[in-house]
Amino acid sequence: MTTLAGSRSLTLVRKQIDQPVNFAALWEKSSHYHKSYWTIPDEGLEFIALGSALNFRTQERRNRFESVRESMGNLQFELVGEPGPDLSAGILVGGFSFSDREIERHPDWTIFGGGELVLPEIFVVRCNGSTWITHVDNAALPDLNPVLDRHLGQVSKVDHRNDKAYLQLVARALEEIHNGNMDKVVTARSLSLPANLNSATLLERLKVRHPSCATFAIARGDQVFLGSSPETLIKMNGNQVRTAALAGSRPRHEHPGADARLRAELLASPKERNEHDIVVKDIIESLTNVGVRLDSQSPTGVMKLRRIQHLHTLISGLVSDDTDILDLIRALHPTPAVAGLPRQTAQDWIDENESMDRGWYAAPVGWMTPNGEGEFRVALRSALLTSNALTLFAGGGIVDGAEPEHELAETATKFEALLGALDLTP
Repeated sequence: MTTLAGSRSLTLVRKQIDQPVNFAALWEKSSHYHKSYWTIPDEGLEFIALGSALNFRTQERRNRFESVRESMGNLQFELVGEPGPDLSAGILVGGFSFSDREIERHPDWTIFGGGELVLPEIFVVRCNGSTWITHVDNAALPDLNPVLDRHLGQVSKVDHRNDKAYLQLVARALEEIHNGNMDKVVTARSLSLPANLNSATLLERLKVRHPSCATFAIARGDQVFLGSSPETLIKMNGNQVRTAALAGSRPRHEHPGADARLRAELLASPKERNEHDIVVKDIIESLTNVGVRLDSQSPTGVMKLRRIQHLHTLISGLVSDDTDILDLIRALHPTPAVAGLPRQTAQDWIDENESMDRGWYAAPVGWMTPNGEGEFRVALRSALLTSNALTLFAGGGIVDGAEPEHELAETATKFEALLGALDLTP
């Protein structure tokens, strides 16, 4: 048996499962303090992580990526049982804060800390048409197919289309851009709804409504950070890496002709193309600086989601053997799609001017293997759920030529990714 950092030893047992697994119900019935959920239905991937066999955490936000990496050390363990896919061999699940500053504004993100990756006690994954369970030796295993209570719970409707404070925030951002202090800044706002919700039922609704997105949830006790993110920060498989620029948007329309006109308008808009090109250029530069050998650039297209469509450019390449996914996360975050340019100037402006603490919103969430592969998404279309409230987050990129009323409408459309699952949109 190999030895882990901190002189701890661990044996994981892997077994293929032939019976059906109800992942949402398993989430609902679990009483574990640490639990995480992840699914991308269009890719046939779904998993749940329960409990904490090993925990790599930093409460501080500054140097959070380095601190978590250092605490992991040379992570190794013994895996016994049946052969199976790499994803079933034991993974770490978690995320990091958006900012490197401590911010004392609503909502309270203290329980999530600056960053945390957890090796679960019990991990159940469905991929490539098969289901596997990997667990700590002698762990008490749950019923894998419990019945889901599909009652959503209570939530109050709140006006998500009007926000004078956000209009003022965008106006201040435009003034900074006009004065030459920034090229772009991403402003965001929150929306708090009194609620007593069943998070499992909400996750079921999100994955059905957004099958191309990564629907995720990370729980610490009764607080759950969840969402359906369309944006890949980084995906690493062996030496191959993939990311994407996602910036510039228009709403969707139920009429095909009107929807096509909105798409054409998006592709032709100088303001939206400029915002998008800023993101593409920065991602390419960031990856090149950490030694990624980039493939030829893909043409810019449009990603169509349920209520919104975005300009979208795939970016891929190869990395050296001594690079892992945390190195790439640290190089990329925060991208201009969620902060702005210059990066530090934009992030400082956000920290000083937004009326909320972003916490893990717009930050990296995802999973990685002990050998450094994995996938992290940008935590967009997301919300923080507590026992009595749901706080949603949405933002938009501000560049020269932006109009505050249009930017406000864009955030309202983005809120509807979750509000629709709550039956609170038309």
